[in-house]
Formats: sequence, structure tokens, C-alpha cells
Amino acid sequence: MNISVRLGQLALNVLSRWSIKPLPPKSGSGLNYLTISGRTHWLLLRESLFSLYRSWKKLPTITVVSDGSWSAADFYPVFSWWPGKINVLSREQIITDADAAGERELAQYAEASAWGLKVASIVLLARREPVLFVDADILWFKDPADLFGPGDCWAKPRGVRESNCYQHREMALRFCPKVLEPPFVNGGILALHGEFLTAEVLHAMVHEALADPKDGAFEQTMIATAVHRGAGLLPGTMSLVEFDDIHRFCQRNMRREGYYSRHYVNWMRHLLYRDALKLRF
Repeated sequence: MNISVRLGQLALNVLSRWSIKPLPPKSGSGLNYLTISGRTHWLLLRESLFSLYRSWKKLPTITVVSDGSWSAADFYPVFSWWPGKINVLSREQIITDADAAGERELAQYAEASAWGLKVASIVLLARREPVLFVDADILWFKDPADLFGPGDCWAKPRGVRESNCYQHREMALRFCPKVLEPPFVNGGILALHGEFLTAEVLHAMVHEALADPKDGAFEQTMIATAVHRGAGLLPGTMSLVEFDDIHRFCQRNMRREGYYSRHYVNWMRHLLYRDALKLRF
């Protein structure tokens, strides 16, 4: 392991032993903050929510969807330090809601993979209220409230950019070739209050994804298509999704560069733990 990864492992060990005491309450923002987590990602989610508390002036209502590896009874004691409301939804609830909405294949997709569960959760909850979906491996450094705009900006999907193109090429060519051109769309943050995609396109894309539901490129392509067909990208400073400092001793400084958050995808988790430890101080 290089020095960057070793420092990340050290930070992980410290964080895993450093509990969070109950935090003072803050006023509510009225926003529903949606995320999905498995038991193995609880530390990621805990540090993500701690960074949110530290940087946001008003707190959203948190909705956490379980991937099936834990129950609400398991979850609440671990996150009892959070001062606001946390709603916990089971995978079965999302599947049941999809079936009740007449979205049988969406229910099957949610049952078959975490990617499908993510898409189904966004589709169903965004129909009811303004939803900010955020992956559990994102840390916040500044309050993004001013970047979201007025309420009418939420009617169509908005996402964040990244430098890589992680899309299912054949699906993209059929439904939205623009997703194969920069700026590319990252699936880590999505803002919406309304329909994710038209019923016809959603059904067709979900049907195609069911051929290999564990392929995350399908989910990424659906989100990118929704953003391109919707309201486009949020301001570029909303989130950094870059990989140029993955092996460096000195990593990028979000506050100095003006970013509000950073998405630490898969192979970058050691950087998340390093930054999360800094935020504790």
C-alpha cells in the first residue's frame, strides 16, 4: 500500500473507535435527504451525516433505505447522536410501493440489486416531495442551500458532473446519446420533485436493466438520461468527482477550491476517511 492508502487505513481505524456524542438540534430545512446504505457502509454514512451537520445551517429530514442487511431496530441505536428526524425504509417497503404504483418491473429491479433499489427509491419518493438523493460516500464542506434555487427548479431532475464516462453505451445510444459526451453525469447526487423520466422511457430502461440488474452502468445511464432530459446539471461547485489525487500524500482542499461536497467513489474511500478525520477536528 502507498502512503495515501496507509494514511486512509489509519484514519479508518481512528474513526471506527471514535463515537459521536448527541449533537444539539438545528432548525429544519423542509428538504428530504434520501440515501441508501448497507450495514457495511454505516461508517461512511455516519461520517457523511456528521459532515452534513457540521456544514449545513438547517437540517433536512433524513430518509435512509436499507439494502436488506439491517433493520430499523439495528439502525437507530447507532445513529442516536443525530439531532433531527431519520426515517428508515426497508427494501420491502420500496418494492411494495413500486407494486402499488403499477411499476412491477421497477419492483423487480429494486429486489434484484442495490442499483435498482436506488432508482426505485428516487422515482417513488420524488413523486411525493422534494428529494435530494445523496450517496453515502459523500462528505459536505459547505452549505449548498443557495445552489438549489427556488421550488420550481425541482420539477425536473438535476445532477452533478464528473470527468469520467461510466455509462452503458448501447442503452445510452438508444435513449440519450448526449450522456456519452462531456460534461458527464455522476449518479451520486440528484435533486428532484416530480417524475424521474416519462413513463414510457422509464419502463423501457428498467426492462432493459433487468437483463443484468447487478450492472451499475445501467443505473448510471438512467440517472444521466434523466438529468439530460430534465433540467441539466447543478452548479459545478456542488460536488467534486475527480481522481487525480488518489495516490498523493497531500490531497485536494475542498474549501480552498470552493467545492461544497466531494464524492469518494469506490477506490477513493481511503481519501474519504482521511478527510472525515480532519472534519472531526
